[in-house]
Amino acid sequence: MAKVSVLPNGLRLITRHKKEAASASLAIWIGVGSRYETRSQNGIYHLVEHLLFQGTSKRQSAKEISEAIEGIGGVLNAFTGQECTCYITKVPAYRLDQAFEVLSDLVLNPLFRLCDFEKERRVVVEEIKMHQDQPGDRAEMALFELLFPRHPLGADIAGNSTSLRNMELARVQEAWQAKYVARNMVVSITGAIDSSAVEKKTEQYFDRLVVGRRPRYRVFKDKGQNRFRVERKDTAETHVCLGGITFGRYQEERYALDILNAAIGVGASSRLYQEIRDKRGLAYFVHSSLDFFQDTGCQVIEASCDPDNVRQVLDLIWQELDSIRRNGITSQEMERVKEFIRGGYLLRLEDTLSEALWLGERLLLENCVPSMSEEVKKYDQVRDEDVQALADRLFRLENFSGVVVGPLKDEKCWESYRAPLSS
Repeated sequence: MAKVSVLPNGLRLITRHKKEAASASLAIWIGVGSRYETRSQNGIYHLVEHLLFQGTSKRQSAKEISEAIEGIGGVLNAFTGQECTCYITKVPAYRLDQAFEVLSDLVLNPLFRLCDFEKERRVVVEEIKMHQDQPGDRAEMALFELLFPRHPLGADIAGNSTSLRNMELARVQEAWQAKYVARNMVVSITGAIDSSAVEKKTEQYFDRLVVGRRPRYRVFKDKGQNRFRVERKDTAETHVCLGGITFGRYQEERYALDILNAAIGVGASSRLYQEIRDKRGLAYFVHSSLDFFQDTGCQVIEASCDPDNVRQVLDLIWQELDSIRRNGITSQEMERVKEFIRGGYLLRLEDTLSEALWLGERLLLENCVPSMSEEVKKYDQVRDEDVQALADRLFRLENFSGVVVGPLKDEKCWESYRAPLSS
């Protein structure tokens, strides 16, 4: 059972002791990401993440920081999303004290030197260019622009060349100072740990952290989709991305949606994989995924295929969505997907890092102490008719937007592709 402790300044700590584990994993979560940015500061929190790895008052360089973790057999990483930023390390359990000191130092004592700022700003620009050159990445970014127009959720997490060029170091440091505060942070630790000792260490490192407060975000209001775009690119393959607005992480319907999404496009047993790749060999990659935000969410269906096969691939996607909308999924399919989800939770329990990430994100964004057994029960309660009702509600033409990136000549091709969901 996970244990939650709250420091006097409001910082939350969640731990889970795993006696059998050889490792310990630590994640420091901050409740801020790209959806909290204005257009002019787009990419600022991703740049903060980069700069924190460049040096602290104790470790003056990125090399010293990485060596401090890799030198004890561990891994060190971080990521920035739309709603949170996370710094993570996984080490042999007996090295947790050293890892905790390094990661807390990285997050709490960055140097923010001008030379590092200018260098990392160039690095992020190169990162953006790299993703722009990859059809899959570009298609996903373009789809989010269509799904969330003129809203921070539709902006690139890394920023853009204009916002980065105009960004100032002082503004970046202010962003860190304002949002990296106790009430906007969660520390999650799992593995072969002593929870009481970990709590003392957390107090030691974070007790002087400013209390602060959670930031507020701009609520997204969907005014309809039906936006489609073709971006011609000289690539060997064409990437297709379809997406629709669903709902946020607090809604109970998310469990039925997880089942529906898995049946459509998660794994080699899913409908789209079977129809598009296994039976017809039209694509190597075909997949469906979900994003849950606090007030909204989306489903993204994507495939990479030869430019000559785009029409057929899109037709097959629409046909499968329409089939589920009209007929639902079979009882056998429902049980297979539920078992797939149950197994995923059990496998996650084996890995200390996966569990630390899961526990920390849920505590940060939902302020709950999650139980995997309770989560699995919620999937068990979903009925066949719940899934079909959800498909009937979501799988309609007006709920979808789409992007094709690649060497496609017909920019008006969407009309024929959309026919199966128009009735």
